[in-house]
Amino acid sequence: MKARVIEEHKTNYVIKDGDKEHLATVRGSFFSTDSFPKVGDFVEYSEVSDGKAVIEEILPRTSTISRKAVGTSGEQVIVANVDVIFIVMGLDGDFNLSRLERYLLLAQQSSVPSVVILNKRDCVDNSESFVEQVQSVVKNISVHVVSATTGENMAALLEHLDASVTAVLLGSSGAGKSTITNWLLRENRQDVQNVRGDDSRGKHTTTSRQLFTLENGAYLIDTPGMRELGVQSTEEDEESVFTKLEILALRCQFPNCDHEKSKGCAIIAALQTEEISERQLGNYQKLKRERLFEESKHDEVASREYKQKQKSLHKGYREIQKRNRSGKSFT
Repeated sequence: MKARVIEEHKTNYVIKDGDKEHLATVRGSFFSTDSFPKVGDFVEYSEVSDGKAVIEEILPRTSTISRKAVGTSGEQVIVANVDVIFIVMGLDGDFNLSRLERYLLLAQQSSVPSVVILNKRDCVDNSESFVEQVQSVVKNISVHVVSATTGENMAALLEHLDASVTAVLLGSSGAGKSTITNWLLRENRQDVQNVRGDDSRGKHTTTSRQLFTLENGAYLIDTPGMRELGVQSTEEDEESVFTKLEILALRCQFPNCDHEKSKGCAIIAALQTEEISERQLGNYQKLKRERLFEESKHDEVASREYKQKQKSLHKGYREIQKRNRSGKSFT
């Protein structure tokens, strides 16, 4: 039988099959693979007693939202089978463009479209300056300024929630994810608390990930606030340099930018303004090449394409560095 995971509590789950909900555990084989179901997963299960079940298998996922596991180099799946990410940020002390960029990178790495929700419109007199700052970062991504408390502009979110669409709310504690969830559900299903006045941080009123069904048949996953996104940005090591350049690449005018020509390339612009150094660019190139090589080793066609691409990249980057040292413009 097939069901969907709607709640996760360590190794206990709530799964839903039509109108029926079951409290479920997993087979012992899951512990040997260390790959457990996540909220949003579709699973095969068997019913063992009234209201209880055992998850037998995780069905193939269409998407996963993942981050680096805190304190390790491993990957932690947050939710599965999501069609759109709502990145929620409050227009109070929660407003932080660097954090927004990290969420955007998370969405890009997950290959899931994102929408930015600027919540707490009622907390500011003028939201236009906030919107301008955000639009300088997000480019063509939809941005909605709302107040989940008063309901202002909340109906705009329904534009992204057609029947059978699954959306997930991501953001820090106190951003208003649970209040947004309650508004979309038309009832107070999630507990909410006031944030601290000094830093606008909130307690974890949502303690586990939960999937809800909206009136129109769409699905919404509420999540606890994430203190860490698993994207390093302060340590000057290989991974942080890679992350910094990947975030810059989000600003390139064209999504398929090869970072070799000047038009609309944010990485070349950052090199010219010394926001990044040639050393950092070199480290980025090196790490990018290593990752591409690891991916290509198992694919003969990809391996040939990889080698051809590297010849082109080396030539292009040498020309960039040569022109940068000579002070010539990139035209």
